[in-house]
Amino acid sequence: MVEECSHIRANGQKCRRLPKRGQKYCAAHHPSRRRPRRAFEEDQAFHNAMFAFVDRLRAMTLEDLLYAVCDAINDLHFVVDRHCSRRHRAFFHRASTALTITAERITEDRLAQTRRAPVPPRPPATPATPPFSLTPEQRAGAQSALEALTASPNLSPEQLIEICDRMLSTLEPNQSTTSTLSSNR
Repeated sequence: MVEECSHIRANGQKCRRLPKRGQKYCAAHHPSRRRPRRAFEEDQAFHNAMFAFVDRLRAMTLEDLLYAVCDAINDLHFVVDRHCSRRHRAFFHRASTALTITAERITEDRLAQTRRAPVPPRPPATPATPPFSLTPEQRAGAQSALEALTASPNLSPEQLIEICDRMLSTLEPNQSTTSTLSSNR
């Protein structure tokens, strides 16, 4: 009689695989066999290394980031070549090549733009002069109108027109100036 594995599955069925001679369990259920670690069981050092890697990626320029992605994909090369079908290897190599060409094209375009666009000469510096000067009376009138605007944010259109007319009249007291707000209503 052939001995079967003694492992009982969660659904109550017995494992039907054959263990080695003299063993009670098959290779998959042998107690000394170490089970693979699940993704959420990684240690804190692994998580710290991944967070540091993310921070480095975020600090990179676009070109450097694309080349880092190319390097990361190339690190998977041996896994894909060993464990994937010919069709899946072709998909992987096409994606890797497309990403590398994209990184090179962006770098070339940025270099070409910097070569084409010469830095325009700066105009000579001129001292800043105010467009007009205010008398102390005009400055006080404009300040009081500005305070009235900031004091009450929910003004009616008539109140707003009155404040704008007051500001304009303080800037040009000799002319009869009115705001265009009343003509636009």
